[in-house]
Amino acid sequence: MSPSKDSLSPEMIKILKIFGIGSLLFVFLLSFFNEKRADNSGDANSLFRITDADRIFFKNVRAAYYELEERNDAKINIYRYGKRIKDEEMPNLNLSILINRIKDEAYIFVEPIPQNLPFKLIWKNISNTETGEFIFYGGGTLEHYDFVSKLSPLLEESFQLEMEPENGKRHEILTDPKQREALKTTIKDYYRLTNKPK
Repeated sequence: MSPSKDSLSPEMIKILKIFGIGSLLFVFLLSFFNEKRADNSGDANSLFRITDADRIFFKNVRAAYYELEERNDAKINIYRYGKRIKDEEMPNLNLSILINRIKDEAYIFVEPIPQNLPFKLIWKNISNTETGEFIFYGGGTLEHYDFVSKLSPLLEESFQLEMEPENGKRHEILTDPKQREALKTTIKDYYRLTNKPK
């Protein structure tokens, strides 16, 4: 009886086993050298992560409303809302969105006028006379993010805001609804870009 053409020889089975096991071991070994790993640490940087889809949406839909400053030295694009009040004579607050072109991250930055730091923000709720204040010292991306998180609920019409630079005179700010709207829009666009709840 002649051997069938469909059967594999014992040597061929050994070669296939060696190749299969070797391939699995090779893939397993390479997994230890993968430099781009999932970030499960829960550290602060995850606050600033953006996806490709969110970056594309921002660039194609929302970026048209912003003035773009490209900082090639830092590999960052700075977006400032076009309808903001740009008067440098009166104390004011502006915000900018920074997109890091190397990392998949976006940051929100506070740009006070004048640029003297630190400054105190004093708020008063006109509807119930509740008051409060907090100081902004500047700092890194997390400090700017924290300040914006505190500022965001105070942009409603029922709040009166004053800014007091260090050793300076207190001034009421954001009296123009257009300026409040510019800040609210920038914050909303930033939260959309980084997938944060509003």
